[in-house]
Amino acid sequence: ATALLALAAPALAAPAYSTARVTVDTRGIDLGSASGRQALDRRVQNAVNAMCGTPVFGTREEAEELRACRIATRAEAEPQVQAMLARVTFASNR
Repeated sequence: ATALLALAAPALAAPAYSTARVTVDTRGIDLGSASGRQALDRRVQNAVNAMCGTPVFGTREEAEELRACRIATRAEAEPQVQAMLARVTFASNR
């Protein structure tokens, strides 16, 4: 099955209404297998890391913002991931 996840996260140094979006491509991943679910997890985490960026100045405040962004973005993506996995499980149980 081919599916796409759309992740959204607040841009760190932007006004509260600003968001960024990225799509995670799941083509080529067998979500019915443990290795496929691990591959999806890696792709999602890579997308989260890319969206939130990397520290520029190395300050504690910047690191805390980055960590908060990653946690919030991953939490935003998790329902989509779980829904996708549920569809795969449902389809395989038919």
